[in-house]
Parts: sequence; structure tokens; C-alpha cells
Amino acid sequence: MKRIFKSVFSLVIVFSLVICTTNVSMAAGSFDLGTSVTEVNGVRTAVTTDGISEYTTVYDTVENTIQMFVRDIETDKVSAGSLEAIDEEVALFIGQTRSKIHQDTFCNYEYDIWTGNPFEWNLERSKESGSGQFYFKCNENSSNENELDKWKEVVDTLNDLEWSAVGKYGMALVTTAASGFISGMAVASGGILTPAAITSIVAATGATGASVHALIKVGNACNNCLLAYWEVYYATDNMHF
Repeated sequence: MKRIFKSVFSLVIVFSLVICTTNVSMAAGSFDLGTSVTEVNGVRTAVTTDGISEYTTVYDTVENTIQMFVRDIETDKVSAGSLEAIDEEVALFIGQTRSKIHQDTFCNYEYDIWTGNPFEWNLERSKESGSGQFYFKCNENSSNENELDKWKEVVDTLNDLEWSAVGKYGMALVTTAASGFISGMAVASGGILTPAAITSIVAATGATGASVHALIKVGNACNNCLLAYWEVYYATDNMHF
């Protein structure tokens, strides 16, 4: 694959969604969409709404768990995202040997690449419910080469955004937000986080100032990764497990 070892990747994503551009343009350090945040006995609750749904993120700072709930305003039906335990000691890295390239992220998007002829890939994302990840493997060929390049780019971008935020604002804040995004994606329509969902999660973490904008960018990057994952899935003609 011609572009696999490039050190600088394009940030242009084939799918430019309104939900992504809206989030990125949100002013750092501010919460729009009428966000309310309360805290009682170490349990922080952040609520936002976009007029269609109400997003409630509950962060238990004592038990170190986070979970999102989405209420349909018209029907009053409430759906619960996965309850995520926050592990601040997670070791995430890019590991590389002669035959394998590995990338992992706090938000559970992951790839492995086994070099050779052809290249073989393993792609992973969070499950919609419960713990763990969905995955599939494929060989790189003319059916999916471009899509695999884009998948690698967006996962690497997510990883860069996560570690940049860790360096500036600390591991605890980023792992909490990542766990919130995983819970939110489990209950989101199509797995895509809306601006209100991202805002609720970030508010629940206790982020302030520039860290708000940094975490919103991470949430947007999660959306881009999910879209790229499905692009590879539907383009591939040699999927295996």
C-alpha cells in the first residue's frame, strides 16, 4: 500500500457531516444547547437537549463509572447507554515490529496490520451493548485499498487528539470522556454522537476552558472513525474473522 507509512495524514474525511462541523466550531470553554450540570455526593449529572432528544450523562466520581441516557422528547422513551468503568491506568500505544503494526485508542477504535503480500488488516470498534469490541479482518486489495487508507488516517488522528489532550489536561479527564463517548455511541442512532450528546458527556467530565474544545474534537473524531469503519466493511470483498 503506497500511503501506509506516511508520517503526516490528511484530515479530510469523505463524509462531512453537519454534526461534526458544528462541534468543531463550538467555542472552547463554553457549553451551548442549554447544558445544565449538577453534582450530588460525587455523582455529576450533565443534561443537554437538541429539541428532539434529551441527553443525560451521569458520571459517578466515587465508583468511577459513566453512562449516558437518551430520552425521546416526543415519546418520553428513555434508552440507556452502556455503563462504562473508567480505567485511568490503560496503556495505549503504537506497537510496531517487522511484521505487525498496531494502533489502539481510548475510545476503542483499533487496527492491526500484518505486512506482507497482501497486507492483512484487523479492524475493531466498540460493541453497541456490553463490553468488548466488534471486529473483522480483511486482506488489502483493489476493493478496499482507499477505504483502508482513510480508516488508518482517522484512527491515527483520533489517537493524536487523545494523547494531545492527555498531555495538556491529564489522563483522568481523557479516559473519563472516552468512556462517556463509548457509552453514548452504544445508545446513539447509528452509533453517531450528536452535538448535544457530545456536549453532555464533556460537561459531565468537569472539563473547563480549552479542555472542552479538545474533548469535543475527540468526540467528533469518534464519529469519523465509525464512518470509516463501515466504509471498509461495505467495500471489502474478502472479509474474514
